[in-house]
Amino acid sequence: MAQTIIEVVGVKAFRGIVNGESIDSGTLFGRVKLDKRFNKPGENFKAGETVEDWKMPNAEVVFRMQHIPLPFMCALEVERVSNGKETKEITLDATPLEAVKAEPAPLKKAA
Repeated sequence: MAQTIIEVVGVKAFRGIVNGESIDSGTLFGRVKLDKRFNKPGENFKAGETVEDWKMPNAEVVFRMQHIPLPFMCALEVERVSNGKETKEITLDATPLEAVKAEPAPLKKAA
């Protein structure tokens, strides 16, 4: 397994039933730089950034991050798997890297 760090700029999750089918899905959307190494003027050009989607194992992975303001940095636990013909990466889990600021405790009145 490997760890991949992404900047999360969007999230979505759904758990429910649609047309009789149970759905439990979550996705993180991470910022990615476009590959401009092979730019050729007048022929091929890429610049800036795009967004890549990372499918989560279930909606709960996303729901536990819904209180974190966007964007935030996140570590993805990724595993490469194969069926013998094709290889792909699957995301096993995601952990936010930035600490969430707790609400300040109310002040106690002096006795």
